[in-house]
Amino acid sequence: MTVMHRSVLTRKVVEFLITNEDGIYVDATVGDGGHTLAILEKFKSSKVIGIDIDKKALEKARERLEFFGNRLKLVYGDYSDMERIIREDCEIDYVDGILFDLGIRLEMVTDKFRGFSFQKDGPLDMRFDRKATKTAYRVVNNYSEEMLKKIFRNNSDIKSAGKIARKIVNYRQMKPIETTTQLAEICAGDIPSRKRTDFLARVFQAIRIEVNDEFQKLRDALKNSIEILKSSGRIVIISYHSGEDRIVKNYFATESKDCICPPGLPVCRCGHKRSIRILTKKAVRPDDEEIAQNPKARSAKLRAVEKL
Repeated sequence: MTVMHRSVLTRKVVEFLITNEDGIYVDATVGDGGHTLAILEKFKSSKVIGIDIDKKALEKARERLEFFGNRLKLVYGDYSDMERIIREDCEIDYVDGILFDLGIRLEMVTDKFRGFSFQKDGPLDMRFDRKATKTAYRVVNNYSEEMLKKIFRNNSDIKSAGKIARKIVNYRQMKPIETTTQLAEICAGDIPSRKRTDFLARVFQAIRIEVNDEFQKLRDALKNSIEILKSSGRIVIISYHSGEDRIVKNYFATESKDCICPPGLPVCRCGHKRSIRILTKKAVRPDDEEIAQNPKARSAKLRAVEKL
């Protein structure tokens, strides 16, 4: 499970994101506000719009960044709805850059009542947005065996996806699965102790991604980002999960091409025109010093593009 406490790759974020020191930037997952703080401290005329679906995160960011006054605007919302938030709520047509840090706040995971961690006994929740109706309880107790198998396979590449789904369905025929520790024991009761933590992290990650529809919302957010970005503006994304990084990499590859027709066609029929230039041929990773200071950063991958 991805857990971030301190901001990752901050120097690289600033280096790739900022093209106009007087610009307006969006921190689409503002969290505790670490990246926003770095931007506002370094560039004294810049402004940042911080978005987050977690109200507790916004409260933390507001406390931490209140001294920046009108250079900062914090908005409760989902980054997949970014185009509407920026154009309607903030009354801004285009911005100079957009940052996504797709890691999860440590405080969210360590709160047992949020239900993200298999190491703490709590309700099966896992919602980023507490107003949402889909919970981990609903997924675990109502989804069919085939749907559960698909979630474990597609979201976390778990080889034993079918076996886990079958265990869950067999157990809930006797009684509902209600807590995180109950689910953990059902899924990993026969897993060797040395492999248990990694295994359960992937199981809980898969359910969390389904509860919050993370992959589809990321696809929507990528499309919306390009729509509200100025020419020469940039998008910077830090991901920690292979599925997220694959979505980002493939989307950027597609949007950086003039033609996306299947190979072999003599004439282009798609009419697709490239909209971005890729700035990072390979994902940028944290260096050894940063990983030593923050071991949770080791899985981070940064990709950046510039709008044409």
